[in-house]
Amino acid sequence: MLKAVISRADQLLRDARQRLSAEAAGAIEKVCIRIENLNDFINREMDRIEKNAKLDAGVRSHARRKVLEAAARRLEVLKDKCNYATLPEAACGNASAPDRRVELPVLQFMREREIRDRLFGMTEAQILSHFGAALFQGDNLLLLNAILNAPPGFEMLSEPNLRKLRKIRAQKLPLRPVKRPEAGRHADASLVEIFTLAKSELDRLRKKELGIF
Repeated sequence: MLKAVISRADQLLRDARQRLSAEAAGAIEKVCIRIENLNDFINREMDRIEKNAKLDAGVRSHARRKVLEAAARRLEVLKDKCNYATLPEAACGNASAPDRRVELPVLQFMREREIRDRLFGMTEAQILSHFGAALFQGDNLLLLNAILNAPPGFEMLSEPNLRKLRKIRAQKLPLRPVKRPEAGRHADASLVEIFTLAKSELDRLRKKELGIF
């Protein structure tokens, strides 16, 4: 139901990975995954309604509208949890303070690259055979990030498995503000666009069920 929204969100995420910090792109990625989960909820409920042969056309339409209204409420909860509007302020508040954590992204990048170097040459089946349990249980976030942060064109797993791992990482890492002013502004704009598109699409679908269009 939210296919167009997810497509645009994925485009914003790809752009963020190229232009922004890993932390800023991560904030956008977590929201993208949650939008995908919301879409899964809608599709699952709509499918359940359509398969119920006891419902007539009017009742089906009412039930579909209820699902869309529930999805809209979930979207608002997600937006509140994300607290995207505070990203620039939170970032600017830390901008002038000395921050030893600047070294951490570089160190993490080097550790992830070392892991990818060690996995180089292994097939997907071999990687899953050796590390599948740790990956899909989210027990080793460094390994998880190393695989998910592989440069475009050098992905180590197939896209279906990467999507599963992104969802697992999103569950392990809570939404949090971006720390850099520039990254915060760009991440904020992307998140606003994603939420606006999702809300507009849910409103359109709900109005369609009401026969307004």
